[in-house]
Amino acid sequence: MPGYQVVASGSFTSDGTAKNIALRSDFDVFEVLNQTQIATTQATGRGCKFEWQRGMADETGVMYTKQNASHALDLEWMTSGGFKRVDQSSQVLGAAQATSGTDITQANPAVVTVTAHGYSNGDRVRLYGTTGMLQVAGYDFTIGNVSTNDFELSYLDSSGFAAVATAGFVRKVPNNPIFSPQNNRITAMTAASSMVVTLAVTHGMSVGEKIRLKVSSDYGMVEANDLVGEITAVSTANNTVTLDIDSSAFTAFAFPTSAVAATGVTPAHIVPVGEIASVLSGSMDNTAQIVMELSAGVDSPAGSNGDVIYWRALSSGYTLAE
Repeated sequence: MPGYQVVASGSFTSDGTAKNIALRSDFDVFEVLNQTQIATTQATGRGCKFEWQRGMADETGVMYTKQNASHALDLEWMTSGGFKRVDQSSQVLGAAQATSGTDITQANPAVVTVTAHGYSNGDRVRLYGTTGMLQVAGYDFTIGNVSTNDFELSYLDSSGFAAVATAGFVRKVPNNPIFSPQNNRITAMTAASSMVVTLAVTHGMSVGEKIRLKVSSDYGMVEANDLVGEITAVSTANNTVTLDIDSSAFTAFAFPTSAVAATGVTPAHIVPVGEIASVLSGSMDNTAQIVMELSAGVDSPAGSNGDVIYWRALSSGYTLAE
């Protein structure tokens, strides 16, 4: 049998939602003890110990359940509500899903229809193969207000576009960005004494960081091209950054038409270039981690609200061949 060493351990009090345990080193075995359920006896029995080993399918695992009014344990195989190991350095795109109905609307924000898409608020998706909105084909967007068959492109105002998109595909973009801060595409820019820039994907930038603007003539505000601005304010609600650039006399920013985009354009975007100290250390920080996702619930490793959970991750020193 393999020999193991503990690479990390910890504890948390469950809030009744799934829990992500982020680790810098990889692991082969993950164990969870629910102290609260070990110390009590529920009328219906509860999971009190959970185990996962590399090679098990996502959301599966082994559960030890206390028998009713007893400290004896039943051993069960979990087919759902278990463990999921995620390597955030993986950049494999999710499966392609076709848009449907009025695929992408003219609205603020734009709404995309994809039947039973399975996405969640805050996910990042990539649009491509659009018809009628080629100016956003190839863009990544953070999504919000998710329902079963629809989601919003949270930071895109498409109300001024000439027509809806009547076809297209979306794919989920996992684990981005690995390096932070990241390049990001622009969806709006104001002509004001302090320019405000809206970005397509949740940016995570901070006051004091510096960015370079790349704006081709296809997007109107060509005066902004190659300017470097320091971020003086951040709005997380609107996903904007305010820059120390006076753009009040600049030409208005506007997306090109779908027809112009079809001939090939360079999307307006930002490039992080520095901080107040002129050193952009953040962009060299690899933020990828190995994450164990623990499902929540009375018979799941993240437990139910108020449960005290202890966990440990173990690595195999060797494995004997069979």
